[in-house]
Amino acid sequence: MTILASIADGAQRRELQFLLAGGHAVIAHGYARNTFDLDLIIRRADQVSWKEFAANLGYRTHSEGQTFLQFNPSDPASLPLDLMMVNDETFSKLLVDAVAAPSGTGGARVVSLLHLIALKSHAIKHGHPGRVEKDLDDVIHLVQLNRLDLSQPEIRALVLKYGPPELYGKLQRVCQKL
Repeated sequence: MTILASIADGAQRRELQFLLAGGHAVIAHGYARNTFDLDLIIRRADQVSWKEFAANLGYRTHSEGQTFLQFNPSDPASLPLDLMMVNDETFSKLLVDAVAAPSGTGGARVVSLLHLIALKSHAIKHGHPGRVEKDLDDVIHLVQLNRLDLSQPEIRALVLKYGPPELYGKLQRVCQKL
């Protein structure tokens, strides 16, 4: 059983919902790339329960902030676990559009393609400078592989809303060339 399937099974037994995000979501939406952690979106209200659950799985807290909980595994063969906490309203919006994860994930759900692009755009705007290139690469490949039309009002609006001002133009130029 994969760590994701173990988490999905244990979370279901504890009635803890989550959504798969980050690199594993990018892979689920068609862009095969390496990822070295497991990113989940959880309800902020479930923070304490998730900390207890992670500890029961052998994870120890690495970093705790206002929007993220990060854990390191006790087993070096396991992936670090990053939990992004959102309010109930945001989680509900993400959950409505979530899609099934690939088989073998214990019934996990993945953020929708458009929500993933919004999350990646937000990370480009507000994230760690060392991550910008990786997140931009993810967005470019997701747009291309899923044949998204950047001129669609919904896509244009979300990139402009969540990303830095120059992101939409950059996506148009790069995706137009390929």
